[in-house]
Amino acid sequence: MMRIFWPLVLAGATSVESEQLMGLLVFASAGLLFIGISIPLLYEKVGPNRLYGFRTRKTLSDKDIWYKANKYMAKDFLILGCLQVLFNLALIVLPINIPPFLCAGNMLILIGGVAIILIRSLLYLRKL
Repeated sequence: MMRIFWPLVLAGATSVESEQLMGLLVFASAGLLFIGISIPLLYEKVGPNRLYGFRTRKTLSDKDIWYKANKYMAKDFLILGCLQVLFNLALIVLPINIPPFLCAGNMLILIGGVAIILIRSLLYLRKL
Protein backbone atom coordinates (compact mmCIF):
# COMPACT_ATOMS: atom_id res chain seq x y z
CA MET A 1 0.00 0.00 0.00
CA MET A 2 2.72 2.49 0.98
CA ARG A 3 4.74 1.68 -2.17
CA ILE A 4 1.77 2.82 -4.22
CA PHE A 5 0.87 5.86 -2.07
CA TRP A 6 4.19 7.75 -1.92
CA PRO A 7 4.86 7.82 -5.68
CA LEU A 8 1.36 9.22 -6.17
CA VAL A 9 1.95 11.90 -3.56
CA LEU A 10 5.31 12.87 -4.98
CA ALA A 11 4.38 12.46 -8.66
CA GLY A 12 5.54 15.38 -10.75
CA ALA A 13 7.19 17.16 -7.79
CA THR A 14 10.69 18.50 -8.13
CA SER A 15 13.30 17.25 -5.70
CA VAL A 16 12.99 20.47 -3.63
CA GLU A 17 9.22 20.10 -3.38
CA SER A 18 9.47 16.45 -2.41
CA GLU A 19 12.07 17.27 0.24
CA GLN A 20 9.81 19.98 1.64
CA LEU A 21 6.88 17.58 1.66
CA MET A 22 8.92 14.99 3.52
CA GLY A 23 10.04 17.64 6.02
CA LEU A 24 6.45 18.69 6.62
CA LEU A 25 5.45 15.07 7.15
CA VAL A 26 8.28 14.66 9.67
CA PHE A 27 7.11 17.74 11.60
CA ALA A 28 3.51 16.52 11.43
CA SER A 29 4.73 13.20 12.84
CA ALA A 30 6.24 15.09 15.78
CA GLY A 31 2.78 16.50 16.45
CA LEU A 32 1.30 13.00 16.30
CA LEU A 33 3.98 11.87 18.76
CA PHE A 34 2.95 14.63 21.19
CA ILE A 35 -0.66 13.53 20.86
CA GLY A 36 0.27 9.89 21.45
CA ILE A 37 2.39 10.69 24.49
CA SER A 38 -0.25 12.93 26.05
CA ILE A 39 -3.25 10.56 25.83
CA PRO A 40 -2.13 8.02 28.50
CA LEU A 41 -1.23 10.89 30.85
CA LEU A 42 -4.56 12.59 30.19
CA TYR A 43 -6.49 9.45 31.12
CA GLU A 44 -4.31 8.82 34.19
CA LYS A 45 -2.94 5.52 32.86
CA VAL A 46 0.64 6.31 33.90
CA GLY A 47 1.46 6.20 37.58
CA PRO A 48 4.36 8.01 39.23
CA ASN A 49 7.66 6.92 37.70
CA ARG A 50 11.05 8.37 36.89
CA LEU A 51 10.88 7.95 33.08
CA TYR A 52 7.59 9.26 31.69
CA GLY A 53 5.47 12.24 32.67
CA PHE A 54 5.90 15.53 34.52
CA ARG A 55 8.57 14.48 37.01
CA THR A 56 9.49 16.73 39.90
CA ARG A 57 10.05 16.04 43.60
CA LYS A 58 6.56 17.30 44.30
CA THR A 59 4.80 15.17 41.67
CA LEU A 60 6.75 12.06 42.64
CA SER A 61 5.97 12.55 46.33
CA ASP A 62 2.17 12.35 46.05
CA LYS A 63 -0.02 10.33 43.65
CA ASP A 64 -2.82 12.92 43.64
CA ILE A 65 -0.41 15.69 42.69
CA TRP A 66 1.15 13.42 40.05
CA TYR A 67 -2.16 12.74 38.33
CA LYS A 68 -3.39 16.36 38.52
CA ALA A 69 -0.12 17.85 37.23
CA ASN A 70 0.26 15.31 34.44
CA LYS A 71 -3.35 15.67 33.35
CA TYR A 72 -2.91 19.46 33.18
CA MET A 73 0.32 19.15 31.19
CA ALA A 74 -1.12 16.45 28.90
CA LYS A 75 -4.01 18.72 27.85
CA ASP A 76 -1.51 21.34 26.74
CA PHE A 77 0.62 18.78 24.89
CA LEU A 78 -2.48 17.44 23.15
CA ILE A 79 -3.30 20.96 21.94
CA LEU A 80 0.31 21.51 20.85
CA GLY A 81 0.33 18.24 18.94
CA CYS A 82 -2.91 19.13 17.17
CA LEU A 83 -1.56 22.59 16.28
CA GLN A 84 1.60 21.03 14.89
CA VAL A 85 -0.31 18.54 12.75
CA LEU A 86 -2.79 21.15 11.48
CA PHE A 87 -0.02 23.65 10.67
CA ASN A 88 1.82 21.09 8.56
CA LEU A 89 -1.29 19.78 6.84
CA ALA A 90 -2.18 23.37 5.94
CA LEU A 91 1.32 23.92 4.52
CA ILE A 92 1.00 20.75 2.43
CA VAL A 93 -2.31 21.95 0.99
CA LEU A 94 -1.47 25.66 0.61
CA PRO A 95 0.90 26.72 -2.17
CA ILE A 96 3.55 28.09 0.18
CA ASN A 97 7.00 27.23 -1.11
CA ILE A 98 9.38 29.10 1.21
CA PRO A 99 11.63 26.58 3.03
CA PRO A 100 12.88 28.99 5.73
CA PHE A 101 9.26 29.84 6.63
CA LEU A 102 8.34 26.17 6.85
CA CYS A 103 11.23 25.33 9.16
CA ALA A 104 11.00 28.51 11.24
CA GLY A 105 7.25 28.12 11.70
CA ASN A 106 7.61 24.54 12.83
CA MET A 107 10.47 25.29 15.19
CA LEU A 108 8.56 28.23 16.65
CA ILE A 109 5.56 26.03 17.34
CA LEU A 110 7.68 23.22 18.81
CA ILE A 111 10.12 25.19 20.94
CA GLY A 112 7.71 27.98 21.87
CA GLY A 113 4.94 25.51 22.61
CA VAL A 114 7.07 23.32 24.84
CA ALA A 115 8.40 26.39 26.69
CA ILE A 116 4.88 27.69 27.28
CA ILE A 117 3.71 24.26 28.45
CA LEU A 118 6.63 23.99 30.86
CA ILE A 119 5.95 27.42 32.37
CA ARG A 120 2.19 26.80 32.63
CA SER A 121 2.75 23.39 34.21
CA LEU A 122 5.22 24.71 36.77
CA LEU A 123 2.85 27.55 37.70
CA TYR A 124 0.00 25.05 38.07
CA LEU A 125 2.20 22.78 40.18
CA ARG A 126 2.84 25.67 42.59
CA LYS A 127 -0.91 25.86 43.26
CA LEU A 128 -1.18 22.18 44.16
